[in-house]
Amino acid sequence: MSHNIPVMDPRQARSRARLHEAVLRLAAEQPIAELSMTAVAAAAGVHRSTVYQHAGSVDELLQQALGAELDQLRTGLPAPGAPPAEAARAVTAVTRGVLEHVARHAGLYRAGLAAGDADHGLRGMLGRHFLESGRLLREVSGVAPSLDVPGQPQAAVAEVAARFIADGTVGVIAAWLDRPELSVDDLLEIYVRLLPDWWPRDLTAGE
Repeated sequence: MSHNIPVMDPRQARSRARLHEAVLRLAAEQPIAELSMTAVAAAAGVHRSTVYQHAGSVDELLQQALGAELDQLRTGLPAPGAPPAEAARAVTAVTRGVLEHVARHAGLYRAGLAAGDADHGLRGMLGRHFLESGRLLREVSGVAPSLDVPGQPQAAVAEVAARFIADGTVGVIAAWLDRPELSVDDLLEIYVRLLPDWWPRDLTAGE
């Protein structure tokens, strides 16, 4: 499944790709608080003013770089009308991709999730990513909680459920980063069993 991605001028796209590569490399080598836009520009081989055309701070650029990798994974979400078993496999495969992404950047996420709150930093970025993925699944594949809460509108139930999945997933990832002995397969096997029955999940994942 695809979703709309803003079209960027080829030259801008090349600059952004170099900036993303540079900030990810530098942030893996030193604390993000010690990085400057000048250092990122030098590492990317672009003028300092070019950096500000793409982001207002190093932290914003880092979130942008990590978010771009996550957004690419969404192309694996199920197509409209996919059978339930196929949708479950697709969503679980995308989840595996997300966990592999986090594992590649474990140091960045470990520091970022410890420092940020629910709405800011890498914690906020991840939460927004999962909320958007949930919205796409709801609109394209009809994924929604099969819950009947007396006296509560279904829209409110769906909104609360979406935040439950999104923020809960961020919490699972934060806990995982404190348990380095758990592999991607280990966590995936735990995670799919924590999810509610109405969420597409492949219970054979991680086995």
